[in-house]
Amino acid sequence: MENKELDLYFKRIEAGIPDKDIEKPELLKKIHQLHPKHITFENLDTFTGKTPSLQADTIFNKLVTNRRGGYCYEQNLLFKNVLESLGFAIKMHLARVMWSSRDGSGTARSHMMLTTGIEGMHYLIDVGFGSMTLTAPILLKPDVVQETPNGQFRLINENGFYRLEVLKEEWLPIYKFSLEEAEFSDLEMANWYIATGPDSVFRKFLMITRVDEEARYALFNTTFNIRWNDGRKESSDISDKDQLVFTLKTYFNLHDLSDELLEMTYEKLKDIKAEFSVPQ
Repeated sequence: MENKELDLYFKRIEAGIPDKDIEKPELLKKIHQLHPKHITFENLDTFTGKTPSLQADTIFNKLVTNRRGGYCYEQNLLFKNVLESLGFAIKMHLARVMWSSRDGSGTARSHMMLTTGIEGMHYLIDVGFGSMTLTAPILLKPDVVQETPNGQFRLINENGFYRLEVLKEEWLPIYKFSLEEAEFSDLEMANWYIATGPDSVFRKFLMITRVDEEARYALFNTTFNIRWNDGRKESSDISDKDQLVFTLKTYFNLHDLSDELLEMTYEKLKDIKAEFSVPQ
């Protein structure tokens, strides 16, 4: 990534150009929090029938130049390219999602995340897991509660696999992974299935999330939730297109979506709502 692109990225996440003397752990922590605050997790492309490109220039144009968001492959590939340009050594991995299945049974290794080593310490990096996106790197050290700006997390090591968990009323599993490196071809295969598979949730449902210092914001189809860091929760339903556009702009920083994409999104949401409103 060229210096010009780095400058545009830092402007996008409102970070400013890093001080030359900043230590790597501090730099990583800073941009790991700012990235998901300013670059929204969203699956508008797959929801409306488009397969996202994993080419570096296309991802940069979409997430930085055009101020869109993206899902895990796009988010973490962009973050990887940024970090490597800053001198970090980054490895790619695929994780088995447990967030909806508890034990991870029946789920493929479909989520992309990253690891890095800094001065003998190794970290999990992940700016692309939707409603549970990390806002700080997680030290690869099992059985230690780790505080982030948006909740407490821990890693459990079982039979050579790490399991990432978050503390709600209880510890809940998010995903599990090994340190086996993923190839770009692995990502291409996973991305193709996530975007085109008939049972993929990324085709069937709209999922948009963002996180800042105060709360996590999530739109699932027409249900909009705010979960404040102090435990409060607000929920509302998107009832018309104007409200959808307002929500996307106000809470998800999506100000430059095309009229065509907005219309396709709203029409599919209407179809989903009508389908689930049919008496059984």
